[in-house]
Amino acid sequence: MRWSRAWTVATKDMRETFSTAQLVVPLIIVPLVVVVGYPSLFLLALRLTPGSVEGLQGFLSGFPDSAIPAIPHLTSAGRAAYVAIVYLFAGFFLLVPVMVSTVVAANSFAGEKERRTLEGLLYTPVSDSELVVGKISAAFVPTIVFTWGCFAVYTAIVDLLGIPVVGQLFFPTASWWVLMLLLVPAVSLLVISIVVLISAKARGFQEANAIGGSVILPVIGLVAAQASGLMVLSSGLIAATALLFALVDAALLYLIVRVFKRSRIVSYLP
Repeated sequence: MRWSRAWTVATKDMRETFSTAQLVVPLIIVPLVVVVGYPSLFLLALRLTPGSVEGLQGFLSGFPDSAIPAIPHLTSAGRAAYVAIVYLFAGFFLLVPVMVSTVVAANSFAGEKERRTLEGLLYTPVSDSELVVGKISAAFVPTIVFTWGCFAVYTAIVDLLGIPVVGQLFFPTASWWVLMLLLVPAVSLLVISIVVLISAKARGFQEANAIGGSVILPVIGLVAAQASGLMVLSSGLIAATALLFALVDAALLYLIVRVFKRSRIVSYLP
């Protein structure tokens, strides 16, 4: 396999993807809500109305004391801010790479079918493995870059609004670095691989996006588990989860490259 050919496919896909308003708009709106809206409103509410923390006692009681470091003079509002920013919003933040990877990967083959450009691509000298690796890379690279950019914005907002509530610099934590460097790439690659396969069989982008959107359900379950206190995402747990995803990724990518045949895609052309 020639990596230069696969990268050529990837760069072509990325140019087409980010020149389409139908794809770019959702990629902006959802991160604005998750990365900017949720933490800003929550931290401002704690600062402006400290009494609002009383309504969060049930939520806070679900988290063990060991999950919160020893911060001098930590108030109830500070404890609520720490738990929400470090643990609760971690689950919400995972929605960003899952959403981005789903939208971009759904456009891989299905979008080209709608634009009537897939036939020409299928008859180029690019091999089947180069084609599928290029399609996966076209979704993986922007997903990781975009998610890390959102992480930088999230960190700036949390430090700006959260330090007065918590009393000291507390973010990013070690668990968040493991989340961003290990779990986000592993989860993104798994989602992309699955959605690219769906996109190859779907008739159009909307169908591929709708079917691929079901992969968000496990993340919603993670958010619910965090909110209820059933699961606390420690660095070790995140790393172990990332390793599990990486093993699944490797097996799935090997299988996809081995079984992918462009001749099968032709039968799904409209």
